[in-house]
Amino acid sequence: MANQVKLKIYLAGAIRDGHPEDVEWRERVIDVLNGKATILNPLAAKTYNTTTKTWNLCGIAPVASVIVPHDFYHVDHSDIVVFNFRALSEGYPNIGTLVEFGRATGVGCLVYTIVDPAYIGHVSTNTYLTLHPFLERNSAIVFPTVDDCVSFLEQYIDALTGENPHFGGYVG
Repeated sequence: MANQVKLKIYLAGAIRDGHPEDVEWRERVIDVLNGKATILNPLAAKTYNTTTKTWNLCGIAPVASVIVPHDFYHVDHSDIVVFNFRALSEGYPNIGTLVEFGRATGVGCLVYTIVDPAYIGHVSTNTYLTLHPFLERNSAIVFPTVDDCVSFLEQYIDALTGENPHFGGYVG
């Protein structure tokens, strides 16, 4: 039976020139969840020219005045936002993704976050021994890998939509 309700899931994270992993994780999510959810991808319809190192969006350059309103539209119209912050542990500041994170918490999206377990995001280790409080507190679940997040969503999406509201059963 097909889902009666299709959740909209936005895929937020770094988009860096010359980092295919920033594209590949999104494609994995799409491959697994497409059909079970409507996937909103900021890379949809964009191309990257590896020779000129330029991006293209349907014939126009995706400059700030194009990127920001479209990405905010996606956040504002999503039920779930998956934030891949693994680039933070590589020293990439993820400024746009962090702004989207703040917006998602303000509009009431369900937020799932992917963060390298070794990354805490602050230097106040005397005060905080775990993940930065804003990331920890505003994430429904923090996953260590993309695969962990995808596996969870693949199993849980029918419960979120109400397609399968049944108790999961007794074990042990």
